[in-house]
Amino acid sequence: MSVFDLRAVSTAVFGSGANGRVRLTGWDAAIRGGLSTTRRVGVVSLTSGAGTSTVAYQLTRAIAARRSEPVLAVDVSSGAAGLAERLGARPVAPDETRAAARTTAEAMSGLDERDGIVALRPRDTDDAVGAWLGEAAPIARFFDVAVTDFGARHPVVDLAACAALCDVVCLVSDARRAQAEHARSVVDAVRGLPEAPSVVLALVDHAREGDGVARAFAVGADHDVMPVPFDAGLAGGGRARRSTTHLAVVRLAAAVVGATGRAA
Repeated sequence: MSVFDLRAVSTAVFGSGANGRVRLTGWDAAIRGGLSTTRRVGVVSLTSGAGTSTVAYQLTRAIAARRSEPVLAVDVSSGAAGLAERLGARPVAPDETRAAARTTAEAMSGLDERDGIVALRPRDTDDAVGAWLGEAAPIARFFDVAVTDFGARHPVVDLAACAALCDVVCLVSDARRAQAEHARSVVDAVRGLPEAPSVVLALVDHAREGDGVARAFAVGADHDVMPVPFDAGLAGGGRARRSTTHLAVVRLAAAVVGATGRAA
């Protein structure tokens, strides 16, 4: 997925070539922009099957393609087909060099970089928060952007603890109204945590009903609400088959990296 490819479809999607290029340029700039500290992005859902790992994978790829430094991809989800699996990374044992890292090289001890992405999948993820604190926390500061796949988390049990580790929480939900309402109901609680993470609500159109719910939720909202089209090409870490999906992923990536409020 390249900027050239996206510009080529801007007229069809936005109805105006100039308007499309302006939006794409703005999203691209938000992803590429300088960051004063590591942007810790957590991708999480309230129920399994919402598309959390798919969104995390697509976000990671879109960000890595546009930034000069590697992106850290952390997988502490409970499922076997999480972000690390899609990136082709196997679980790794704790490493003393990483745990006491003082340089980027030490932070990457035992980890591989592929296509601008350094993947970390701890062996033990039964305690997602503990795994993140023990394995990701010591090295996250050596990366401009760290994307974590937390998988499905219960709003009473561990959602808050996972969200507290993040600067930006990408809350993924099915776009159907009942599921989307459930996700929206926890947004204020997440934003109200002492750590005050930003929240981006990503609504995946599994039912192929369009973006009506996302547009309705966005009216008057003081957080980003992003529609994500269903695309069969994304299954198992595949590539999008539709230009609208490419654009939706870039827009979502701009929102979580920029984290300056509602995206244009």
